[in-house]
Amino acid sequence: MEVREGRPDEIYGHVDHPFLRQQVRDPRTLREGELMAVVEEFVGTVAGGRTYRRTAYVRGADGLEFTAAPDTLERR
Repeated sequence: MEVREGRPDEIYGHVDHPFLRQQVRDPRTLREGELMAVVEEFVGTVAGGRTYRRTAYVRGADGLEFTAAPDTLERR
């Protein structure tokens, strides 16, 4: 097992976003909530290169989190 050392944001791929901890709206689903985190996730290898995707985790008013594209979020 590989052990990685470093800050938690480095280990889990957390990315800064200007709306963190603020109320946001996902225009695709019209859901709203608080932006909890944006994470850069490994999705696979294409033509020998690693491919990553950024995913926003939003906590809705019901307490459940949903994912959204971070670049499309709107501040409420």
